[in-house]
Amino acid sequence: MNLSERRSSLIQQIGTINDEQTLEMLQETLGYYTHNSGKDITDGLDKHQMQELLSLAQESDEKDTISEDDYKKMFARWGTK
Repeated sequence: MNLSERRSSLIQQIGTINDEQTLEMLQETLGYYTHNSGKDITDGLDKHQMQELLSLAQESDEKDTISEDDYKKMFARWGTK
């Protein structure tokens, strides 16, 4: 699909949207990507917020996981009458 076809397809899809929240989301997204002037989403963060974001990104993916057996033990009483 070339650029012109893609643009036409998007215009048609947008024309069928009747949900105002969806249209607002699209408008905000378009505004960000067309007017960001090379800004990054983190540019508006202060030093503390940036440190917190970096520490969260470096956390282990399995930090808050539990075993299947522990899960079953925790929720066993919910499965009973």
